[in-house]
Amino acid sequence: MLGLGPVQELPALNSFFETPERRNDQTLDLRDWLASEDLNEPLVLVTHQVNITALTRVYPTSGELVVVRRSESGELSVLGTLETE
Repeated sequence: MLGLGPVQELPALNSFFETPERRNDQTLDLRDWLASEDLNEPLVLVTHQVNITALTRVYPTSGELVVVRRSESGELSVLGTLETE
């Protein structure tokens, strides 16, 4: 438990590994959700490699964190990654 606040399920973060035809729609849904969120505080999302790669073009290892910043125009940029043990 991280103690970062309430957990909220977000269907756009569900894996589409077994349903690759959902990739584009689900990634667009996630981008739209991120664009609408008030990000005055850090936000932690937990999802699957396929989702992260579709959103950021980063191919993380298991447990690796991808740190992303949203610009005022809604564009996402990868700041870096952090490997966990």
